[in-house]
Amino acid sequence: MNIKRIRNSNFFRIFNLKDDLAKGRTSMLVSSIIVTSNTFLTAGIFHTAFLIANDIDIVKVGIISFIPFLANTFSIFSPFILERFERRKGILTLGRLLYYTLYILGVTLLPLVVKEQNAKVISFAVIVFISNVINALTVTGYAAWHVNFIPNKVRADYISYMQTLSYVFTGIVLIASSLIADKLRGSAYENTVLFSIRIFAYIIAIVDVAVLSLPKEFPYAKKAKIKLKNVFALPFSYKPFIYTMLITFSWTFVQNLTYSLLDYYLLNDVGVEYIFINAINAGYAIFLLVFSRFWKRFLAKHSWFKTFGIAAIMYSPTTFLYSFATKATYIPIMLVVRLSQHFIGVGLNLTFANMVYVNLPEEDRTNYTSFHQFGANLSAFLGMLTGTTFVAVTKNFVINLGNFGFTSVQQLLVIQSICQLLVALMVLKLLPKVEVNNED
Repeated sequence: MNIKRIRNSNFFRIFNLKDDLAKGRTSMLVSSIIVTSNTFLTAGIFHTAFLIANDIDIVKVGIISFIPFLANTFSIFSPFILERFERRKGILTLGRLLYYTLYILGVTLLPLVVKEQNAKVISFAVIVFISNVINALTVTGYAAWHVNFIPNKVRADYISYMQTLSYVFTGIVLIASSLIADKLRGSAYENTVLFSIRIFAYIIAIVDVAVLSLPKEFPYAKKAKIKLKNVFALPFSYKPFIYTMLITFSWTFVQNLTYSLLDYYLLNDVGVEYIFINAINAGYAIFLLVFSRFWKRFLAKHSWFKTFGIAAIMYSPTTFLYSFATKATYIPIMLVVRLSQHFIGVGLNLTFANMVYVNLPEEDRTNYTSFHQFGANLSAFLGMLTGTTFVAVTKNFVINLGNFGFTSVQQLLVIQSICQLLVALMVLKLLPKVEVNNED
């Protein structure tokens, strides 16, 4: 009876192997779990720790961290390549495999080959750049392909389930790896642990490549001729989409002001343990399980954009409070800040994940998704460049308020908080321009 109830549940209505659309969503779910895990293992706190272990300072960590986003602006050339193919599965699979091999495996093995410090930094930068250019030229094809599997009537449930399960599995991986890393932190085996984490990430990345090659590929609706200018001309010709992208790019810029810099500050200056950071990160899965229904009801009552704007307003004060985290205060402040951000983040991430799809036209989608990929990565790059430049210029400048001193990263968090509020207010102002009928 219970098995029958499970099979008839909403989850199995969305994810199953009975029809092509559900099969596609199932593959996307498995991929999302792997990609979310790999993001934390190879591009989050462990990535920063890997660079610190290779004697790279905060400014160089910032530079290396924003290179992928600069490289991903090459996505503007993606339609010029992909639109020439009636079937794209093969080229997308090859591109993803090369990207993972260079970005994860190549970067992991590099310190074993290159020992001189400057040469190591340059080599890191070159490999990261090349791998992400390859990814940029192909990854937009997945969005144009996979949007077929998530019509609007199942999209909110799909995104909610996807995020919840991704973070549940990622939480297990993070806690296990953090316990090992903390136990050996500062020992002769620390580098070995970080190396092993990245090798594990590469192995599951290969599984991701295989899983994403399985769904059915549908014909691509095309109307415009294959021209590079269409990547910009078409999005700007459809106002609901371009205003949606203005929101997306603005938020992306602001959120990346402290990318990698905050992790460096917490690890190197405050001395926070891996397990403390990653246990809190893993806790997001619990908030997804508990509060997804609340945010979906909130979304149904309001709209995608209004929900995002309200959540962004709520998020701003938590970033301001984060700026007070020091060696003496980080435990209570991080608990309050990060757990509050988890609750808000359920609604924020649910709505933000739909931004690329919500006003996406039916025809010439690769042009639109490439513009989104280009703009999002350029915004992230500019955000990180701005943040890194700010820290480089002000790293020896401390603002003293009584016995409390604001260092450069803490000052940047205050600036980020103000910018988050400004973007949220902009979203609410733009509601009449972005809210169109999306019932199909």
